[in-house]
Amino acid sequence: MTTCVKVLVADNLVHKLDILYPLAVSSAREMIRDRRKSSSKYFKDIPCVVAKSLIAKYQRNRRCKKISRVVIPICGDKGKQVKLITPGIRVPALFKKEILPVRWLRPVSGFIRQVEFFKRDSKWFCSICYNTPAATPLMVEGVIGIDRNSVGNVAMLADPQNGKVRRLGFNPAATKAVFRNRRKNLQKAGKYKLLAKLKRKQSRRTTYENHKVSKSIVDYAATYRRTVVLERLDNVRAKDSKIRRYTEKSQWAFAQLDSMLKYKCALRGIPLLYVDPAYTSQTCSRCGSIHKPDGKQFYCLTCGRTEHRDANAAFVIAQRGQERLPVFSGDVLSAASSGLIGDPPAEKERVA
Repeated sequence: MTTCVKVLVADNLVHKLDILYPLAVSSAREMIRDRRKSSSKYFKDIPCVVAKSLIAKYQRNRRCKKISRVVIPICGDKGKQVKLITPGIRVPALFKKEILPVRWLRPVSGFIRQVEFFKRDSKWFCSICYNTPAATPLMVEGVIGIDRNSVGNVAMLADPQNGKVRRLGFNPAATKAVFRNRRKNLQKAGKYKLLAKLKRKQSRRTTYENHKVSKSIVDYAATYRRTVVLERLDNVRAKDSKIRRYTEKSQWAFAQLDSMLKYKCALRGIPLLYVDPAYTSQTCSRCGSIHKPDGKQFYCLTCGRTEHRDANAAFVIAQRGQERLPVFSGDVLSAASSGLIGDPPAEKERVA
């Protein structure tokens, strides 16, 4: 799988980037002005490999209309342009035989895919994209159910093995309402530049929250050796979907959280399962009967169980994932040895 590492460029290489940067900026802006110049022969002031990478990054992106801060990308080209050496990497087009030291966080598999040089606060950094092998799968001892929400917390984690419930992330409803009102006012005023800036700000906030939530889930699963179970929400926006209107109104990036969980679980060897999302919020996690919840409160008319709606749904998701796991005596707990899914634990074990 693919991962990235960011390193600080050594002082002995900075001056070469300082010389190249203004030339790269002028070339990139010329590429945007005249998109017919789609060959490196038109930009002889910069190295050929840099020109080709700038064309692929900026000129071929039809949405790119203006460039403020240019990133200097270089395609690895299967080890021809970015060479992997024991203390780091070597980029002949920029630094000749000089080596950029790199401290690899994970083992490198094959060639370096791409590098990007960018300047932040008067310092040059290099982002290196490379392939790394997935971790060896853990021998799990249970499952955790994850219920993703747009009202309340971003996600609710439920562990049926010990009864713990954790609310992850902030309440996105209020924040989304603020952004929605601000966009509405900016649209009425015709301030489209501020509108685009606000959109990027909201996107960064969403990405930040999803990173925090996904990291918390993976850390918990790795600590307690659990399989992560999610609802399969691939077709929630289909024409015949019953919750299409709700998901479009929510405006939360469930697919982004899903993708983050996929690669973070793969890097740490944590199994990831998907289950049918039908009636997870209406099914009692103890007796299995179906009742409609009242707001965020779930009350079962059959067995009398009272629980938070999202916590109950997370326990139901975990139960469905547990049914899909093979039953072993030691490595993976069976549903029978786990006890009733959703049983109320001792008060000291429940984490709000």
